[in-house]
Amino acid sequence: MTGRPSKVSIILEKLDPHLEKLAAKWALQPEQDRVPTLPATSDGKVNVRALVRELGLKETDEQHFYRKTELSGPVNVLAAEQGLKGIGSRYQEDEAFAGVRVIVGRNAAEMSDLRRTLSEREALIGSLRAENAALKARLALIEATGMPFRDPEAT
Repeated sequence: MTGRPSKVSIILEKLDPHLEKLAAKWALQPEQDRVPTLPATSDGKVNVRALVRELGLKETDEQHFYRKTELSGPVNVLAAEQGLKGIGSRYQEDEAFAGVRVIVGRNAAEMSDLRRTLSEREALIGSLRAENAALKARLALIEATGMPFRDPEAT
């Protein structure tokens, strides 16, 4: 059975020579003035959509670069050499920072509890200061008049 060539092999036929040309253009640039020859986004990642256009492929072929390491691998090697983030780097970053997000979430919950406790303590301190001021005023009255008086709160 002679079937059609796979989509990956069709893309690789165009991708390999294109990457070789881009690598050669990169190597020809003076080292101090090098700029990436791979198409890049503003945040320093490989622009897969632009690469697909450069290769003359359909826009729907973009998905294969994300799903097939046979396609993303060679691109990512050149991207790393040129200082760009490779294809799928957002997913890798998300995985790497997932643990950090959990810790930050725990810390945020703990900070919320601490804020609530602090607020309660500040309210208690405020009421104790008011009680202390009232008791000082009473004591001053007793000292000034020499007369004890009944405490309406005591039974």
